[in-house]
Amino acid sequence: MNKLILEATDTTPRVVLDHLENKFEIIGEACPEDAKLFFASLFTWIDQYKNYLYFLNNESNAKKSLIFTFHLNYVSSSALKYTYNFLQQLEELKPLCETVTIKWLYDKEDTDMEDNGKEFSTMVNIPFIIQPAS
Repeated sequence: MNKLILEATDTTPRVVLDHLENKFEIIGEACPEDAKLFFASLFTWIDQYKNYLYFLNNESNAKKSLIFTFHLNYVSSSALKYTYNFLQQLEELKPLCETVTIKWLYDKEDTDMEDNGKEFSTMVNIPFIIQPAS
């Protein structure tokens, strides 16, 4: 399985899904012209990662602890929907992991992003750490 790294653009966040380094980040602006198309590669990667974890657990019986970091400055309404769908996919990793945690970072003055994190935390069964970015 390959890691997925997408560099940020003016309308899309930087994405790092690196299972070898256990580093999972989505950082920046999320207002892609076609949110479905942008998130498709993330959904595909998570599906492959589920299979990877399943086989890894069968081989070594050593479950990983995962922290997915989100630090979004802006999320369009269509990207918000797909962000929620992505969080639902992360919830599906829970049986295959020791722990799965969402670290939701927001800029201190950005109460909208703070509220988005709080709302998402009530919609999925994953522990959230919601805090201002340092």
